Amino acid sequence: MFNTLFLSLAQTKLFWKVRNVFSRLGFLGYRTLFGMKHRVREGTTTTKSVLSILKIILNQLVLALLITIGLQITNSYFVSLFTKIGFTISTVSNYGTLLEAVIGVGGVFIGLYYAAISAIGGAIYATVPNNIRDLLAHEQIGNAYMRLLALLTSFAVCLLAFHTLGLEPVILAIPLLIVGAGVMIIGFVQLGGRAFYLFDPTSLAHSLFARLQQCHKQMQAGGYRWSDKAFQRHSHKIAQNAIDTLTTLSEIAAKEPHLNGHPFANLCKNLLSFLCNYERRRKLIPTDSLWYREEYEHPNWYRTGDMETSLAHETSTGLQPKIVRDRRWIESAILPIVQRCLEINCKEKRYEIVNEFFNYLDIYVQQLAREHQVEYAFEVIGKIFSSCKDLIFAEGEELIIEESLEHMQICKHLATLPIDVLLAYTRSLEGYGQNTIRQRIRSINWKSEKSIYRTKFAVHILQRLEWMHSRLAFEKRIEGKIISAPWYLQELITQQEAENLCSVMNCLCEKTCELYKRWIEVAMSTKHPWLKSVIISTEWEYWNKFKYNMNTLNQLWNNFNSDQRIEGLPWPNLDFDELITESGEREKELLKLMSEENLLLSLISLPQSYPDFTGQFLHTVGEALFIAMCENDCEMVETLFKRYFGGSLLQFQKLRPNELDTDQQSLNNLKIAAAPLLDLMDISGYGYLLSDYHDTPHLKEPVVAAWDTYLSEESENQRLQSLAAGVSLSESGFEIEHRSINRTRWKQMIERLLRDVERQEIPPDPRIINIHVEPDTIPVHESPLVRIFAKDLDFLSYDGIDIFLAKYIRQRENGENLDFGWRRHRRDLEEEIRREENRDTGY
Repeated sequence: MFNTLFLSLAQTKLFWKVRNVFSRLGFLGYRTLFGMKHRVREGTTTTKSVLSILKIILNQLVLALLITIGLQITNSYFVSLFTKIGFTISTVSNYGTLLEAVIGVGGVFIGLYYAAISAIGGAIYATVPNNIRDLLAHEQIGNAYMRLLALLTSFAVCLLAFHTLGLEPVILAIPLLIVGAGVMIIGFVQLGGRAFYLFDPTSLAHSLFARLQQCHKQMQAGGYRWSDKAFQRHSHKIAQNAIDTLTTLSEIAAKEPHLNGHPFANLCKNLLSFLCNYERRRKLIPTDSLWYREEYEHPNWYRTGDMETSLAHETSTGLQPKIVRDRRWIESAILPIVQRCLEINCKEKRYEIVNEFFNYLDIYVQQLAREHQVEYAFEVIGKIFSSCKDLIFAEGEELIIEESLEHMQICKHLATLPIDVLLAYTRSLEGYGQNTIRQRIRSINWKSEKSIYRTKFAVHILQRLEWMHSRLAFEKRIEGKIISAPWYLQELITQQEAENLCSVMNCLCEKTCELYKRWIEVAMSTKHPWLKSVIISTEWEYWNKFKYNMNTLNQLWNNFNSDQRIEGLPWPNLDFDELITESGEREKELLKLMSEENLLLSLISLPQSYPDFTGQFLHTVGEALFIAMCENDCEMVETLFKRYFGGSLLQFQKLRPNELDTDQQSLNNLKIAAAPLLDLMDISGYGYLLSDYHDTPHLKEPVVAAWDTYLSEESENQRLQSLAAGVSLSESGFEIEHRSINRTRWKQMIERLLRDVERQEIPPDPRIINIHVEPDTIPVHESPLVRIFAKDLDFLSYDGIDIFLAKYIRQRENGENLDFGWRRHRRDLEEEIRREENRDTGY
């Protein structure tokens, strides 16, 4: 029926027109309904937004209303008070004008500030990640000022509204508005000037440091919910976000040429300052705290127990990883930023920034050493070297004769870092020992978990303290009291300190040696002789300080090992004699390097602004050569003497004036130039004496061989004349000879050495009676030369130069008649040697 009717109506146009009208009306109805729903939805969203805004501003709005109501209520009291003083509101219109002015100024300032922020954000922060834009949005000083400005403006609006409602003017509001408007206007000037610094994103990083400081402070023992795992995880999350933002900020600064100089360096200085404070406070954080990042550690199959490996094999699975704490997660994130900043500024040759930067790095590694984290301090030093190695030690095709002074200074900074680590560590141990450990253990309240973190023990002791706390708590629950003896706890802590000292000493000796060797090899391979000299000189200083502090460290080691009672407790082994021997071997290697470098640098002209490594190395090698002769170290003498010989002659040639004049200044310059020759002849003569003293003919062979080679050429007579002139010149006056104090010290060392020579008493003269006279003694030795020098030790009449002249120079054909000055022209020593030799032969 219905289908039939529809088919019949469908044959007419009217039906389709009517149907079209109804469809149109239906569409309009649905559209109206959809629009109504959309408007309701938008209205709901808008209402929620308005409510959220009201929720944000409600506090300030209510505060403004409460202040206004409070002032309105108390207005009558203040009116009488101000009337007595003599202050009244002149007219009601002036009061309203003042409020309108404050409102207008406040509105203008708000608009100007956000216009400036929008311009800055569009110019600088449009293409940066959201976390960097958040720094601008949450800029503390600007936001605090705007909240104060908004409160003052809304306060003025409330006063004006109350006045419009017919309430009396509030007299106390006038001084408040004056002060507030003054702060508003003057503050806007300061804020406007500060707005220019917002173009530098790194200037906003202080809020991130404050956030990091707050987070790790909360995780320290005694902080709010410091032992709660949820709070630990939350603090780690916030700190991780702050570090991620700092990393992003550093990447932006590194890419922009106008930011990667001082702004980037200031950011990194703040990072290093934060790390110093963090290292100082890290011992207050539990070792199992979730503040430290969790990592998986996969066990080794053949180091795992049979039960775990069997279960894993039967189930065809792998060994389950263990969760460990990465206690260096902050350092591993921050130090790459510091390295990149150092690398960029080295590359851009901003040496002033780099040198200042090294001061902060020095402070940081010293702080690590004071916290007994010496091994990690050397790891940081290695990373610093890697950052500037390719730029400072740029490889050259030929020997780099002229080195940049800035490169030498940076190299000096770098080479000094191990010295600062050594000194900072030894200073931190002053007064430390078992008595200190005993006192700190007694101060622990074992009932309080946070007490174990406030004992000033270093980080490496924390795990042992936590282990002891859990065991003592168990004793308390079972026995009702702590039964572990204090000496037992003390020895457990002392054993940990001994292990740390052992690892530190090995690090100070072995790792330092590896570091310096690596740096010297890099300088040598890249053909930087001056940088190599800087490193050699600084390493020599390091080993000198190492030996100086060895006694203190040895005493501490003996103190740790003085009272061992617990059976089976493993104690580390540390041989200080072996460490001293290793350091001595390294010093011998350095002496060889110095002697080689001295010859090389002597052939290079020394700029006036460079340190005199040539003179330093020559002097050091000479001192070591003399000691080697005294100790009968033939190998060292053979290694050093030939190079010392050549270096002394080259030093003489370098110091000798080019033009010989007769004035006093030229004469003094000649005397100074002759000093290396006098040192060389003095030590050569002592070579003869000490060879006889030790009965080791091989000791003087390098001396004789070097002089024979030097005088075997055609110019022998001329060279002998130069030697004679140098000796005689040093005696042509009444002043003290140049470097004579050094040669006198050698003479005194010879005197002390010869006191060990066996002596024989001479029978007293029988003709002398009734007079008590100390019996005379004479030295007993096979060598006539030794007997002569050992005869009167209170005053040696001769020195090494006299020996050299008598035993070598005057034995040569052309040296017999040379004039060596008024004091040495006599042949007294030769005569005495001849008499002693005749006495031996019986003549």
